[in-house]
Amino acid sequence: MGTPYSSTFPATPPADPDDPASVAQHDQAAFEQIERMLCHWDRPHRRSYHWMITLDQDPRAIELSQRCQAVLPGDSLDLIPPESLHLTIRRLGYVDDVPSDKLDTAVATVNEHCQGTTPFQLHLLPLAGSPGALRLSVAPWSPLLSLHRAVSAASGYEEAEPLTLYRPHVGVAYSSRVQAPAPFITATREAQSLPPAEIAISELRLVELHRTDHQYRWQVLERLSFAGETMP
Repeated sequence: MGTPYSSTFPATPPADPDDPASVAQHDQAAFEQIERMLCHWDRPHRRSYHWMITLDQDPRAIELSQRCQAVLPGDSLDLIPPESLHLTIRRLGYVDDVPSDKLDTAVATVNEHCQGTTPFQLHLLPLAGSPGALRLSVAPWSPLLSLHRAVSAASGYEEAEPLTLYRPHVGVAYSSRVQAPAPFITATREAQSLPPAEIAISELRLVELHRTDHQYRWQVLERLSFAGETMP
């Protein structure tokens, strides 16, 4: 019986979502239990609006992703290029389902939240995976969960606490076929000797996302800065 493809992976959250060691260990333990890698692209796709933290201009994130990619097996993966590096908060909706007035209202509501949000630091931790990808773990989750709640409410979603469905991560490569996980598990263990990266997060972006040639591409529609005061 194959491994079902789910965006909620691992199925359960780590014991301490704000502790880098707890998150990394939990992610790796879950990855080492999968039965097989799946093809990331064997899913329907429609052009969509997404709330994202884009990392295409962050040199520390780019450097770590490339160092991790260098230890991965050379075939059956689609490496994520620097210009596509990102951390998804959540999908707002599909382009053909979201009228312009709903989009404008969501942006205004989320911008109000961002005005009260303080810029924060994130640890990017090498390396773990899911059935469809290899990815960096991230911590702390608290500021990301807060953003998830805000964009969910602005989009009219009525859902449970984000910890039941949201697993923050930064992808570095997508699995391009169904395959055995053992070589990738070995590679993730090797990558864990790399030092993590600490990056500063100061804005949220709304993008229009599409998929082409086994990569995601986007157009930035809104840049919402975090304007909350930093504690001395």
